Amino acid sequence: MLGSKILPAILFTLLSAAGASASAADVAERGDVVLVERQQSCAYTCGSKCYQQKDIDQAVKTGYGLHQKSQTLGSSKYPHQYKNFENFNFPSPAPWYEFPILSNAKIYTGGSPGADRVIFDNKGKLDSLITHSGAKGNNFVNCVQSKQQGKQPDDSKSGAAHELLGAGGGGLLATAAALTALVLA
Repeated sequence: MLGSKILPAILFTLLSAAGASASAADVAERGDVVLVERQQSCAYTCGSKCYQQKDIDQAVKTGYGLHQKSQTLGSSKYPHQYKNFENFNFPSPAPWYEFPILSNAKIYTGGSPGADRVIFDNKGKLDSLITHSGAKGNNFVNCVQSKQQGKQPDDSKSGAAHELLGAGGGGLLATAAALTALVLA
């Protein structure tokens, strides 16, 4: 059927124009419904490494859990208190603690900690991500927080449709629906 090949291409183009994150592999046709899987976006970027919120939360949870039990991992004994020699402006008051976050999405269990750290407070609340990447010597620099952080998703919409509507792309969504109807007719 002609529509089975054209429809995903049309929707991919429309979604790309709207800024929705989708790849050709994400577009799949199922009957007369086209499903687009929304890719996870970066909550923070440290150098060229993207960290999703779920991985950040897991690193904080692990680090804070170890801190509560007075346990540490590795030769640098993580988590340990972060002294903030760089004078970062964290939302929570000191003391702060640092724990490695690994770019392979695994949890730090010892060995090389890599360049990136989650910083959390004495109550286990995330304050920031920092990195040695791009810093001089053994110093840290801030990781870049996504502009999307802090926005609450509307659970009544899902996937790319939510991204399109949330980004003001309702017109593109309507166009996609109209094209879908034309192709399938």
